[in-house]
Amino acid sequence: MQLLLVLAVVFLVVFGIYAKKSTFSKKAKVGLVLALAIFILFAWMYEANIAHQSEQNRLMISAFKQGKTLYCTDKEISSATFVFVSGTLSFIPNDKNKNDKGIVIDMSTCKLER
Repeated sequence: MQLLLVLAVVFLVVFGIYAKKSTFSKKAKVGLVLALAIFILFAWMYEANIAHQSEQNRLMISAFKQGKTLYCTDKEISSATFVFVSGTLSFIPNDKNKNDKGIVIDMSTCKLER
């Protein structure tokens, strides 16, 4: 969806340049096209990074729900001792886990394997 927004902005700018082609110098047009290309490149890289992180989160959630152990900073997280909170993408101790009471572990600190 965000890619469509970027493409719409690019289209509007290109249309504006075409409509006002006598207003801009050739250097200004080249600079504007170059800036747009760099902007599109950064938008694409951002989208790719977000897609990769989402895929990693999905894999970790699936592994956690299957009973596998996640390794988060200095703790081992499993469904036997922790509960996954989807709203904040974090783990909190369940009622059986009295040792870690009050600890919230962010999923971004976790890995599937050591």
